[in-house]
Amino acid sequence: MQTNSKLTFSKQGKRRKDIDHIIIEKGKRGDFSPLQPDHYHNFYEIFYLLSGRCHFLLKDTVYELEKGDLVFIAPGELHHSLYNEGENCEICMIYFKKEHLLVDGKDSPQSFMGSVPALYRDNFMSLLSRMLSEYAHIDEYSDSFLTVHLQELILMLMRHSVLDEKEPALLHSKDADILLATKYIYKNFKQHMTLEEVSNVASLSPTYFSKKFKQTTGMGFKEYLNFVRLKHAQAALLTTDSTITEIALEYGFNDSNYFKDLFKKVYGKSPREFRKNPD
Repeated sequence: MQTNSKLTFSKQGKRRKDIDHIIIEKGKRGDFSPLQPDHYHNFYEIFYLLSGRCHFLLKDTVYELEKGDLVFIAPGELHHSLYNEGENCEICMIYFKKEHLLVDGKDSPQSFMGSVPALYRDNFMSLLSRMLSEYAHIDEYSDSFLTVHLQELILMLMRHSVLDEKEPALLHSKDADILLATKYIYKNFKQHMTLEEVSNVASLSPTYFSKKFKQTTGMGFKEYLNFVRLKHAQAALLTTDSTITEIALEYGFNDSNYFKDLFKKVYGKSPREFRKNPD
């Protein structure tokens, strides 16, 4: 039976995904996987690494993941998985909307990176297997079972403190320079910023920094900087009465027309249209 997920494509040809119920997918990734530079969406995602090792960019931090690690991504957060040359990874991804989070007494969880303890990994895998089975739509009860299994999975993560874990070890020292750069961008994105300035923070030449930044994060320096600025500008459109020009200048865009064009390219509507109808 066909699922009800909706797949749409923007005018720029980039795949944009919206969903109307829980989706779970399992597959293999590696250096053969296509890059997805604009990777953020309006629903939650759980990324679980079943085997192998990979890098994962979440907001301003790059983590090194291994078997048993997972990433919980809140709506609108920048994220991107990156794979080592010659190494294949098996992954499982779950996508769901806020209304599927039915855990009483808990705020909607924020993005985090954690690891399922080895002692509970078999139970976790059993839940994933049941969800994958129900996702094949065995009968008319499958959607309800998917919802129940998702709640059990999230409760399991809460019970074993995965949701409350402190940040794990970050990238090995060979990539710490890029971590310094991403954190510097997040802290100073409102200011005028150049490639030379940020490469100096990372103690790398501009040419090598540009290449390594793209390899490590999956995005170019300018693309990453613009994304950070746009995310803050997007929030300002909904939470302040500032004019669009004032917001553009406040969040690092010297040209309001450039801001409007870029915003429409990324979000599919102009800042004015987004402010009136953000959904």
